[in-house]
Amino acid sequence: MSTSELKRQLDLLGVKSKSYSLFGELTPDTVVLVRNYYKWEVFYLDERGGRNDEKSFDSENDACDYIYKMFVKTREIEKKFGVNT
Repeated sequence: MSTSELKRQLDLLGVKSKSYSLFGELTPDTVVLVRNYYKWEVFYLDERGGRNDEKSFDSENDACDYIYKMFVKTREIEKKFGVNT
């Protein structure tokens, strides 16, 4: 999956675009995808600029799949407990 396909899939899931950054923007309080030389990095950028839950991937596909599955799981939890985001 590419970043553009991931964006479409997240839109279909109803994930708010302010919850993620797929094109390297370092926006606080988001899940960020950034290409760093030959690696793809995924992390949560907190309000103080700290990187949390960092993961590194060899391919764009693997990084995008990870993000997609993470948001699918989040949606399942939200539905289970009746949380509206």
